[in-house]
Amino acid sequence: MPLAYRQVSSLLAVALLALAAVRPLSAAEPLIAKFDEAKRPEKWTVNFGHWEPKDGVLVCRQLDKDNHAAASRWQIPLKDAVIKLRLKFDGATGFHLGFDPAPGEIKKQGHLYSLVVTPTQAQLKKHKDKADEASKDQTLATASLNAKAGEWLDIELRTEGEKVSVMIGKTAKLEASDPSFSVAKPTVVFRVIGGDVQLDDVQVTVLKAAEIKPVEKKAATKK
Repeated sequence: MPLAYRQVSSLLAVALLALAAVRPLSAAEPLIAKFDEAKRPEKWTVNFGHWEPKDGVLVCRQLDKDNHAAASRWQIPLKDAVIKLRLKFDGATGFHLGFDPAPGEIKKQGHLYSLVVTPTQAQLKKHKDKADEASKDQTLATASLNAKAGEWLDIELRTEGEKVSVMIGKTAKLEASDPSFSVAKPTVVFRVIGGDVQLDDVQVTVLKAAEIKPVEKKAATKK
């Protein structure tokens, strides 16, 4: 190999290494739940209801004995993220995708906000403070839907700082903002009301991670 060619090759290799060193970091790899296996993904916990994989989808169902909406949480600490999923109503009257504030982040009891989806509409709701009797849920955005029987809905929710935006299919778009939305969130919350909902291809891409600090237990006072 001619000396000049070797010198050019060496210079090119050095240049490529230099570019690699200053290249911006690529986006985080999404965490994906496909439900092809018999068990739910690791750290996907159930609070109420039926949440079991079957035939490659997650069957989600409210149970009468619970007297509570079906609820589960995928434990992924985050501040900013993009959540994508496919949703099909199979008798249920409502589906919620939302978040709780991490302990100690804000002076509030209860949920933070949710995307509330029915076969006919979608809403972004800021949830009430359960510690305040006068507090009420606030509807921040609404979009009409027309989900037909057996139809899969593609949902994308982006939470970034104080802003949240949602796309359902190619036409339904919702946007809202609130200072409290920027707090750390320990989990992604899923809820189902009524009959069945089927979920598939749930993806969570963390744009900004969160460190969730354990709640300090107060020492008992002597009486």
